[in-house]
Amino acid sequence: MFKKAIKILNLKIGLLSNRKELLPELPLKAEYESLLTDFHKVTETEFSGGLDSYLIIVDEETMIPVINIFYDEILASGSFLKLTSETDDLRFSFFGNEGLIFRYALMLLEEKYSIYSFHACSMYDEKTGRLFIACGSAGSGKTCLILRGLELGLKLFSTEMTHFEIKGGKLHLYKGSLVDNIRIGNLKYSYPDILKQLDIELPQTPDEWGKKIAVDLGKFETPFDEVTDPEIVVLFPHVEEKRDKVHLSDMRDKERVVFRLLFNNATEKIGEEVLLYESIPVSGLDSPVGRDRRLDAIRNFMDKRQLVKILKLVAGSQNCWEGII
Repeated sequence: MFKKAIKILNLKIGLLSNRKELLPELPLKAEYESLLTDFHKVTETEFSGGLDSYLIIVDEETMIPVINIFYDEILASGSFLKLTSETDDLRFSFFGNEGLIFRYALMLLEEKYSIYSFHACSMYDEKTGRLFIACGSAGSGKTCLILRGLELGLKLFSTEMTHFEIKGGKLHLYKGSLVDNIRIGNLKYSYPDILKQLDIELPQTPDEWGKKIAVDLGKFETPFDEVTDPEIVVLFPHVEEKRDKVHLSDMRDKERVVFRLLFNNATEKIGEEVLLYESIPVSGLDSPVGRDRRLDAIRNFMDKRQLVKILKLVAGSQNCWEGII
């Protein structure tokens, strides 16, 4: 068996397969399907007995693919080399940015290290010391908030997942991904100043608003990878390209609504069922114990005095920070 191990934050996962091609090449590249659009770093670590979990992939062309998921082990067998070559969207694969290891890692970070993750981008204001956490699923406008925020001088803390832990009574937040999948049209027409600073050449395509590319925004990152007890503003955004007016709603007095929204957001990627390789359904990875712990973590997050504002935002791509910073 070929083997290697990866590290994501504190988590260490062993990878084994009878096919070397099925294990990820490290270091990872900033590609559309890459785990680097989920996590700040995915590094290789020593394969040893002290790993938190294992993924074992047995490739057998004649077998119907089966994936069995246990608390600290995943056993997969089937024609995975063939599936990899035939699948159009490798985001939904073992190591894709919407795939199994992404979701499994989020679950294990909770279970083993009490590190929880919002599906949220985060921006840091060096002038005020505030961290802005924008929670939202695909299409909510996180990328617009990132790119416009960079134009306004904010620093990037995460493009996709924002990780937090409450330890010793303090709120610790950990840097997330610095790579974002961005529509070519957004970069070319909505944020040309950022495109100029990135100094990248966009690919030619007839569908500039439909095609996304992976863009490394690391040159705009915060100088730190962890921040403790910053002032926090939570945003629930809905950004539309050409909306002229900004609508901001203070949600501080809607505690139950905010609690539900934050819990659902932190549960989304762990709890949802996913179809791997366009053919293998995998159930959500959540558990009753995991849900209860996450509920407590969200309550503790909301109780922190550093949470100074909670805002619902409806805005356009150019005015999405008006009234916030």
